[in-house]
Amino acid sequence: MPGKELRHKLRPISVEPIGVIHSPFKKAEGAPIQSVSAKHTRGMIEIFPSYIRGLDGLSEFSHLILIYRFHKARKSKSLLVRPYLDGSKDHGVFATRSPARPSLLGISIVRQFGVRGGKIRVADIDVIDGTPLLDIKPYVPQFDSRSTEKIGWYAGKLQKLNHTVADDRFSK
Repeated sequence: MPGKELRHKLRPISVEPIGVIHSPFKKAEGAPIQSVSAKHTRGMIEIFPSYIRGLDGLSEFSHLILIYRFHKARKSKSLLVRPYLDGSKDHGVFATRSPARPSLLGISIVRQFGVRGGKIRVADIDVIDGTPLLDIKPYVPQFDSRSTEKIGWYAGKLQKLNHTVADDRFSK
């Protein structure tokens, strides 16, 4: 079985945070489930001193992609989850945006309002306060926006997006 052989050759990956995300959300319950539904919610990203030089030029972008670790989510033991937008059916974790996933990695696209020192002011933040930030990438529509033909089980569910908030189903 080639997959099994390859898995044994790969080493665990260790990733150091480059900073911390601050937001008004102290716990998952009640937080927006996507940054697009967190309109105008303000937050602050604090970059650790050894990474501040990497922020040069970042203020020239209106939107940022944040890559972070879901530090308050429990690692999923099951590969099936019941996502917030479909309370009636389990889906494969990789077909969802659930925080309870094998890697505990999350992404959000936020609006950026300025960089000063090691602080980045943002809006449209859907992340829990204290979340470890792993990376930042500039959002460039020509790279990151695609027209799609299919959106899977999300079809017919997106009308609930702006009215659905997180509960504690994926928390530790």
